[in-house]
Amino acid sequence: MPLFDTKKQKRTLVQPAKVRKSRNSNRVTINPDKTKGNEAVSTDKLSTPANQPGSFYESDSDSDEQHAEALPATDVTIYNEYDMGPAFGCKFPIPFIRFMVERVLVEKLKGKTYQAGDAVKWVRDVADTINTKMMGYCLQQRYKHVINVSIYQQNGAGFFHGFRAVWDTLSDDYLCNTFDAGSFICIVTVFGCYTY
Repeated sequence: MPLFDTKKQKRTLVQPAKVRKSRNSNRVTINPDKTKGNEAVSTDKLSTPANQPGSFYESDSDSDEQHAEALPATDVTIYNEYDMGPAFGCKFPIPFIRFMVERVLVEKLKGKTYQAGDAVKWVRDVADTINTKMMGYCLQQRYKHVINVSIYQQNGAGFFHGFRAVWDTLSDDYLCNTFDAGSFICIVTVFGCYTY
């Protein structure tokens, strides 16, 4: 018995069914008909899937179907890194700061009389207390604050207090509070500036 079979085996070529998409969105299936030698053509409206085994799919450039790469990703979160102002509810909290400043002024200056040496200590004490409380309770994201405290004696002399600033009216804000202790007046101004 020979090791190799010397008979030639006849090979038959079986062609798979071809599916192509026509311009009117119908899929045309071309199956070879073995009895007649002709090709039987059947058209059906999107009945043959493109990834069926043994099928060949040709896509046109004006295809209505989207590939998986063209669909939007659902598992990706995109954050806006270019915020042009404070978020809703995150502006400078003026009502709370006004309440806090009034309490600090009453706590530190109530019942005191003006003396030049003590006024320097009171100014620092009031400014440091307001700054510490703002860092703890009123700290808003991306806001910087400036605290200005002025004490002047009330003895008939004039005092003019003014300030100027260039800022964005939609995000920046300020408050000015005055405390009258009888012998002196304390003016506290707090500026809140949003950093872009």
